[in-house]
Amino acid sequence: MALTGNKGEWSEIYAFFRLLGEGKVHAGDADLNKLDLYYPILSIIREESKRYEYKPNQDKHILVVDEAGNVFARISMDKLMSESKLLLNAIKESKQRAFAIPSTESFMGKIGCTKLKAPSRDKADIHIVIHDLRTNMTPTLGFSIKSQLGSPSTLLNATEATNIRYLVIGKKMNDKELQEINSIEDHLPRMQALVERGYKLQYSDIEHQTFKNNLLFLDTCMPEFIAACLICDSMPNSTSKIKDAVELVAKQNPFGFTGSDVIAFYEHKMKVLLLDAALGMTPAKEWKGRYDANGGYLVVRKDGEIVCYHFYNRNDVEDYLYKNTRFERGSRSRHHFGTLYRGVDGKVYIKLNLQIRFNN
Repeated sequence: MALTGNKGEWSEIYAFFRLLGEGKVHAGDADLNKLDLYYPILSIIREESKRYEYKPNQDKHILVVDEAGNVFARISMDKLMSESKLLLNAIKESKQRAFAIPSTESFMGKIGCTKLKAPSRDKADIHIVIHDLRTNMTPTLGFSIKSQLGSPSTLLNATEATNIRYLVIGKKMNDKELQEINSIEDHLPRMQALVERGYKLQYSDIEHQTFKNNLLFLDTCMPEFIAACLICDSMPNSTSKIKDAVELVAKQNPFGFTGSDVIAFYEHKMKVLLLDAALGMTPAKEWKGRYDANGGYLVVRKDGEIVCYHFYNRNDVEDYLYKNTRFERGSRSRHHFGTLYRGVDGKVYIKLNLQIRFNN
């Protein structure tokens, strides 16, 4: 049966070919520009039914070595570059959600690669041994691959665990008015109706205790801070961009920060959340601060260039995430997003749902 995958999945194979063909990866800035700084690639490790290590050598070839140290294949780096270009064109030209690329699959088989995505229990999509020229270290690092060739990928997925509950404050709402507002189909007009009738949202709680604990682990102010940012995505004149929402919250300054740079105070909180979500934290699993994708991020740009956000350059990783992500509203049917309800205490509540997606 032919291998089929979406653009994001084929992009992982593209990155694999391209990195081996170039033998290095350039660092990127917050705007996805390539920097002069680069990391030589000593090998890429891939585990499928067998474990293979792909090692560039001095004569511009890649040696494919199995677990026993035997050479399974030898392929020129120029060939890998040409195959990566063919694959890039095929990905760009496809109009299907999932598709096969027989020529690429045939080449993959010659180098011991039989699956689009190597099995992984963590957020790392590829494991690379790099040579850090500044530290002279040669660590094996796991990188998460994000591609701009397909649909924008999520950084943090919406589930029941990411529901945030708000108290609707203002005048007392009767059942008829509650039903009238709930009958408004779209989210922003529904929120507009709340504002026009004199209601406001006040943070109540994070419903899922594990997610709440994870946020508290990052920062004791984090639950209320994220709740304030989500309101910016739901009110009239809303903004979904992470950066814009943070700046709006900074203007309100709910925690009363009196330092010289109020925006930096709130930016830092968001960057902590984005980085931990990018490299290991998930809402429903207890988070202890251990990163899975311990190398950082590789981004496949729309033009096929690949830029690296190495965790050693933490500021670059954080700036990239901060400038390239947005809130996405959850499903009203699946996660009870944006629906008013009366609690057992007789008060009216509403749930907003946290989901973060990359821009494209």
